[in-house]
Amino acid sequence: MKQFLEKHLKVYLHEASKFIWIAWICFAIFLVTAIFRNYVDTAFLKRYGPNYIPYMLVINAILTFFVMGVIDRLGRKFSDYILLSAFLGLYGVLVTLLFFTVKADLSISYPILYQLLYLLDSVLLVYLWNIAGDLFDARQGKRIFPLITAGQVLGTTVGSFLTRPLTVLLRGEDPVLLVFAGISLAIAVYMWRTGSGFLSHVKPKIQTVRGVAKTIGLTEVPRLIKEYPIVRYLVVTGLIPNILLPIFFFQFSVVANSTFHSEQSLISFLSIFRGTTTLVTFVLLFFMGRMYSSIGLANSSIVQPLNFAVLFGSLPLFFNIFVAAYGQFSTILIQRAIAGPVNKILYSIIPSDLQAWSRTFIRGSVLKVGMLSGSLTMIFLKPYLAPKSLSYIAFVLALYWLVETLNFRKHYTRILKQVIAEKQVDFEQIEAVRPFEGAGATAELGSATVANRVEESVEMPERAAPVMDPEIALKLLDDENSLTRAEAAASFAQSKDMRAVRKLIQLLEDTDDDVRQAAIEALMGYGELILPFLEVSLLEAPPRTKQAILEVIRLSGLTEFEIVPFLGKELAQAYWHLIAVRDLDRIEGMSVKMLKDHLLAANEEHLSLIFYALWVYHTDMRLMYQALKSESASIAVELVENSIQKELSPYLIPLIEDIPLNEKIEEGRKLFPLVRKETPERVVTFLVESDDPITRMLALFVIAEQMPEYSFLPVVESRLSDDQPHVRDIADYALKRILHEDITMPDIIDKINKLRTFTIFEGMGVRELHAISSVISVETFSPGEVLIKQGEENSSIYLIVSGQITIYEKYGTDEQKAKATVGEGAFLGELSLFTRMPPNATCVADVVTEAYVLRHHQFQEIMKVYPQIGINLCRFFTMKLRQVAY
Repeated sequence: MKQFLEKHLKVYLHEASKFIWIAWICFAIFLVTAIFRNYVDTAFLKRYGPNYIPYMLVINAILTFFVMGVIDRLGRKFSDYILLSAFLGLYGVLVTLLFFTVKADLSISYPILYQLLYLLDSVLLVYLWNIAGDLFDARQGKRIFPLITAGQVLGTTVGSFLTRPLTVLLRGEDPVLLVFAGISLAIAVYMWRTGSGFLSHVKPKIQTVRGVAKTIGLTEVPRLIKEYPIVRYLVVTGLIPNILLPIFFFQFSVVANSTFHSEQSLISFLSIFRGTTTLVTFVLLFFMGRMYSSIGLANSSIVQPLNFAVLFGSLPLFFNIFVAAYGQFSTILIQRAIAGPVNKILYSIIPSDLQAWSRTFIRGSVLKVGMLSGSLTMIFLKPYLAPKSLSYIAFVLALYWLVETLNFRKHYTRILKQVIAEKQVDFEQIEAVRPFEGAGATAELGSATVANRVEESVEMPERAAPVMDPEIALKLLDDENSLTRAEAAASFAQSKDMRAVRKLIQLLEDTDDDVRQAAIEALMGYGELILPFLEVSLLEAPPRTKQAILEVIRLSGLTEFEIVPFLGKELAQAYWHLIAVRDLDRIEGMSVKMLKDHLLAANEEHLSLIFYALWVYHTDMRLMYQALKSESASIAVELVENSIQKELSPYLIPLIEDIPLNEKIEEGRKLFPLVRKETPERVVTFLVESDDPITRMLALFVIAEQMPEYSFLPVVESRLSDDQPHVRDIADYALKRILHEDITMPDIIDKINKLRTFTIFEGMGVRELHAISSVISVETFSPGEVLIKQGEENSSIYLIVSGQITIYEKYGTDEQKAKATVGEGAFLGELSLFTRMPPNATCVADVVTEAYVLRHHQFQEIMKVYPQIGINLCRFFTMKLRQVAY
């Protein structure tokens, strides 16, 4: 069953159980409600006639206000599924009692049943979809909400077709009330008993982000409508159609009642007509998800108001059963197949602190205000206007709705941006624009706006470019002194000597920030002259150099940048990494885990660079990239999809969307010529030939540790002459493992594994740990040897790998006092890194102790490249302060 859902309906494994639960409940509820509806509509129409319908709708609107208010208050203590279960159970009891009043021929029973039917519609609209919204986010909703609606439609279809046979089987119409009551009670019990398993994470009380109950008064609604266009649009779509529907429902009832004279013929028509309508809707719903992906949610939202405008424009001319049937068919079809799912998805992109309010106010109160307005309009105008003349008023309202929808469509991306921007820090307000910081490829994107993209280089701190002979400057680009290199690089902003371009690009990988900054500013001065060379260099450069080149292109305002080759390579590499990760899952071991973790981290680098490249054209890409890692991720994906070129969406969206790994890979294989018959041996062999030296090193390590087979000999030998020394070391290790020779694990792997145990390096990938491992030194201290001496300058951080260290005050004096003893995993000397003050304690080895030693200047350079270390240090110092304070 779950395989069928994933393959044919795109409901994935982690969603399947939730989907089956809610879809089954929807099917059952709407099946029995369809039977109930056919009975109530027919019985009421034939006993009271269509003229009473406006009055009934007014009463129902007032009743709904009261009932929804009571349920809303209960919702602060109970979850939605509990409220809905109790409501259905109560309905089962009430309808059972009304069956006996009907049999007693009490005419008041039919208006009461009518009120119960349409009150049920209102409660289901709010609380059933609240539950669906709690189960699935906005992006999942694009796939799943049409299917949930299909379950509702299928239930309505089956119920509509069953109504007539059921009345024949039960020898009368009245016993269907007992069928409704019995099934409602069964659904209530089932939902009550199983709901907690799917909705235990949902808090019953209406809360804000800070967890404090939030109440929004009516006086605040105009402000919210003005501040949030999405709220305005949903209020309009909740109000206008519910003014129009009572008008059309009244007109349809007039036409149907005059066309079908007997109760038997009318109930037969309604059951067959509604069944056929919902059957067609059911079939179309399976294609709606594709339609949303193809034309987008904003475009889909135009269909409903446009159809109402056509309908009410036609009714004054052709007020007959054929146009009325078209209207009933099209409104039901569009509401259930298009507008309903679209609006349910749009409710998922309301700001989170307004979602609980919107569920009850817009879905409940606004809808009933619309129905009340439409019903009162009919009551007031009925003495003066014929039923078909009401179409003129409805036509004007439909046109207004269409205008609002077109305005919503125009500003859809801005609406999405507003929702996710509220939860992101607006760095543009707190810092000046900076062209590039010394961060790795996975660093956060900087800030920019549409207006200042080209002018950013002017806004940067002004500094006069030094004047230097190009011949001399070219030689000084290789100078050992960083200040000299920076000055030489900066001089080319004036001279624009083409001979310097290649070396300036190489300086983008320089470890000194000033040198890299000078190289960026110099390259910006060349403008379009070097754009083709920048584009070519971008394809093969290291990650940090790629990011710097993209920064040059963006700040130079080079909008003719040819982005496709770069994006194609980055995207294909990301999909290939996913294939490799999936296939490596067949193998266990520490080496495999290191390789998989590195490939996933590399994919984050690829995504970061992709968004950095898109930033050249789309200034909001920084915001979207940040939001992808937040609770607004599903809305961010929707915003990305609506912001980038339509042709690019199929390539990028699967990578950032929350779908299973297998589905991502299948989407990638449709677009790129990727490996089709992967095996662990094939995957590892390809990874050994990767452009990335870390990937090559780890793939060779997997061969050495997990598959030292003779067939890998040519692969391993090809890397014995690699240009990276650590790759050569691991290749030699793998070769000796294949040949069954004794050999110890390479130092670089040992260092990486030990470094990841230190708290200051938490959350860092293999690439970062490899960089740190390359600069640390290993030192061994004998018992009694001093590592750090009180009062004397310390220029190193000591990472204790093994042994034990005691920290003393006034060591070597009569007042000597041991303050603490630390061992493996501890680190010393970090305070003097920031304070520049001599240590206030002495650290002495108790036993033979091994430590990784990192000089302060090295550590500072590493922190510039990998800011995660600074974050970890802040966390460490905070914990220390808490220990002191508490």
